[in-house]
Amino acid sequence: MTTSKRALRAPPVILASASPRRREILRGLGLRFRVEPSREVEPARNAGEPVERYALRLARLKARSVARRHASALVIGADTIVSLGGRLLGKPAGEAEARSMLRSLSGRWHEVLTGICLLDLGSGRQASAAARSRVHFRRLGAREIEWYLGTGEYRDKAGAYAIQGRAALFIDRIEGCYFNIVGFPVSTFERLCRRLGFPLLLSRSIAPAALVR
Repeated sequence: MTTSKRALRAPPVILASASPRRREILRGLGLRFRVEPSREVEPARNAGEPVERYALRLARLKARSVARRHASALVIGADTIVSLGGRLLGKPAGEAEARSMLRSLSGRWHEVLTGICLLDLGSGRQASAAARSRVHFRRLGAREIEWYLGTGEYRDKAGAYAIQGRAALFIDRIEGCYFNIVGFPVSTFERLCRRLGFPLLLSRSIAPAALVR
């Protein structure tokens, strides 16, 4: 089967993530998909495990968790991690932890890594990769940090900030993919789709924006 014919017969697409940022990015691409969040409890990072390998392990875990419920689909698993000097900054448990994270990020570079795993259940094939970006925060004053905490935007955000929101005011430089920092590296996703024989620009899963649900 040629690549173009295979692309036109692409299976249903399932996003194994509850992230509203990932949904928004995929909808922006005009992709038809449905959301089925993984129910797996995220395992802790193993001692000495590279951050990139950990992000990929979590992405694969999420994709496989949802894949068990289906016979034919293209399942997308993803996980984004913020790393400051090798120390992981997850989603803050509360305001105090968010404050500590923002103080740590102030005036420093940190890395954002997203692991993506695609499972083509029809063929049994999979493709996965990790994207890495670097972000630099300018020096933040105590009043700026308190102002940001007051917005509540830090909630449910790895590293306690959202680059696509008010925290953009804190960032003076980035290296790498912006969408990776938001939570879903589009170029990496597109490359993995092509690797599995589903080039996005030819796929029937791409719809006019008005048809996307």
